[in-house]
Amino acid sequence: LSIIVNKMKLIRIIPILLIKDNFLVKGEKFENHNYVGDIYNAVKIFSEKSSHEIILLDINATKYQKTFDIEIIKKIKKEIFVPLTVGGGLKNLDEVTALINEGVEKIAINSILSQQSNILSKIANKFGSQSLVASLDVRKINNEYIIHFNNGKIKCEKNLRNFIKYLENEGVGEILITSIDKEGTRSGFDINLFQQIDNLTSLPIVANGGANNLDDFEILFDNTKISSAAGGACFVYYGKRKAVLINYPDTKTMEQLMKKYEI
Repeated sequence: LSIIVNKMKLIRIIPILLIKDNFLVKGEKFENHNYVGDIYNAVKIFSEKSSHEIILLDINATKYQKTFDIEIIKKIKKEIFVPLTVGGGLKNLDEVTALINEGVEKIAINSILSQQSNILSKIANKFGSQSLVASLDVRKINNEYIIHFNNGKIKCEKNLRNFIKYLENEGVGEILITSIDKEGTRSGFDINLFQQIDNLTSLPIVANGGANNLDDFEILFDNTKISSAAGGACFVYYGKRKAVLINYPDTKTMEQLMKKYEI
């Protein structure tokens, strides 16, 4: 049994939703965010469709130095029955504790990573590494992947390899890697980026940026060790004209896809 388990690749496909002023928005390459709809309606649909998880990020929290609106989480947790990861503007253990106490399964930390504070080890020590996600946004510059913070505005001086080692040492349980160049474009994942990530860490990776349909997820899973990937535009838009349609693969389609990677 253990041999079979080791060969399994447990696929996860995750809607990643952006909040701005308490509404669901979507942009492209971290710019030009447009109103998409009501966040509560969206999460309820994803929960009803049994999405593997939902990632919820407040993109304005850091800019305006505000905390994640706990009232949103209280309302959302009454609507959904799938695991929830939350990020945006989190600066200290008290803010993280408040979210965990409301039933949030995982916390995504991004902008404060630029300060390399000890918040990561504090979260890991109190709640366990499984509750802690480091969210890294990367942009390709001169053929090198460079980490950026604050919605892509601040460039990190440390290279990707060294920064990931730092995250490992601080007790991070998972890393969400977003390609800024691909985000919102629906042009497919940056496979080269995630093949590089494969060689940098053994931590679980959630790949994000560029998904248009299930074929893109399969291409990623087929060409990397990664088994978890997120999509935004592909789950809130339909067609080239970007008609708003909250969607997620049906149960039968997802079961067939997961079965493909079982052994």
